Amino acid sequence: MKNVLVFGILLVGSHWSTETWANTLPKKFIIKYKNSEKIVRLSHDPREIQKSTSGLISSSSVASDDVEYVEEDIVLNRFTIPGQDFGSRDTYYYSQWALGNSGAAIRAPQAWDITTGSSSVVVAIIDSGITAHSDISSKIVPGYDFISDADMARDGGGRDSDPTDTGDYISSTDPCYKGYYESSSWHGTHVAGIVAANTANGKGVAGVSWGSRIQPVRVLGRCGGYTSDIADAIRWASGGSVSGVPTNSTPAKVINLSLGGQGTCPQYLQSAINDARSRGSVVVVAAGNSSLNLDSNDVTPANCNGVIRVASSDNQGSLSSFSNFGSNVDIMAPGENIYSLMNSGSSVAANESYTSYSGTSMAAPIVSGVVALMMSVNDSLYPNQYKSILKEIANQSYSCYGKDCGAGIVDAYEAVLLAQDTVADSSVGDDTTVVRSPLSSEAEVVTKSSGGGFCGSVAYSDSDNFPWSFVVLSFVAIFITLSRRKLGRVQSGQ
Repeated sequence: MKNVLVFGILLVGSHWSTETWANTLPKKFIIKYKNSEKIVRLSHDPREIQKSTSGLISSSSVASDDVEYVEEDIVLNRFTIPGQDFGSRDTYYYSQWALGNSGAAIRAPQAWDITTGSSSVVVAIIDSGITAHSDISSKIVPGYDFISDADMARDGGGRDSDPTDTGDYISSTDPCYKGYYESSSWHGTHVAGIVAANTANGKGVAGVSWGSRIQPVRVLGRCGGYTSDIADAIRWASGGSVSGVPTNSTPAKVINLSLGGQGTCPQYLQSAINDARSRGSVVVVAAGNSSLNLDSNDVTPANCNGVIRVASSDNQGSLSSFSNFGSNVDIMAPGENIYSLMNSGSSVAANESYTSYSGTSMAAPIVSGVVALMMSVNDSLYPNQYKSILKEIANQSYSCYGKDCGAGIVDAYEAVLLAQDTVADSSVGDDTTVVRSPLSSEAEVVTKSSGGGFCGSVAYSDSDNFPWSFVVLSFVAIFITLSRRKLGRVQSGQ
């Protein structure tokens, strides 16, 4: 009887209009029968036909009881590989293991089938500035140089509108010289390429969110950068007002901080992060590369509140040996042998090139890129929601050797899927908040319903070569306030 039913459906359906996919492939459907592996493939939806011809087939209702379900026979395809279907494949694409589909990688190709990023999403790279590089030049929006110390800036002056990286090389004449020459890292250029390098252009590397744009904000120069400059850069990048600096015409929705140093979170820096978050910006920070437990060692800005703290994982999905860890780490991302943009100059900039770096400085921009992809499909969420999604869908097939290293490895595909279906909710709190007593180096991570608050405000420097000082004023034994704004320097977290 069921064969008669199907035959009748096929006959009636032969005059049914055919709907097609956008790619002109016709829709097809299958009927699955109960207690059988047998299916019947149809060119039309039998459920619609049954509705329109209910009088003709009502006598066959007994046969319909044998049908387990009817569903569309959807068309699947390979996931997007940049340059395979359009443009030209990037030279080092197959060296970018972190983007792939292994348990240790972030599943970028699946995410790219949904979005490759939006030009409306700007990612600020608060770092050493940027060098000219053809593999990202079309993605750059106007940035700024926030280095206020002319000696650190190495560009003949203080703050200005040119975020060009003039080199962070260290020679014997520099106050942070450690007994050996250090070449320029071109750190900001490398970080920027991880987020949004041009993709499918037949050269170089693929960016995580290659449809997004990059805003270079220079804060690191010779021997590092002061937290006061970094704080002003965060505030400006998010669209806030900074005295003496023109308004940012392209505010960043994501702010990447691949930098860090010893010390508690300065109040001025925490205030800037709070300001940025109030404008909807998501702040992503590197956990640091000293193999330290952040529960008992102060490393900033990883100990500031309201940020996404990123540890590094290797190509086996394990916590990198150099990566900091602890209860306040939110998530891991690949941070070993990460290919990106570079410059061949050992001191001043020369020719554009490519290289691989390792560090939480590389892991953080991978997460920033994933957040940019999420915002490309839904930019209405609150900062805590993006963080919550990342942690909820993190790949938990990892090993941290008994250490706390966050919710797992970031999964770009699942993050984009969940972001699409999430409704804005301002009540979502920051589930990891660093709390400490004034003047204490002991850090404790607690779970709270909401984030916010200030870190302890102790000026610091992570190099004995730079003088530092602070004046502590006690107020009602509740908190400590600095009288100086010239806070400690933060060195690059490469």
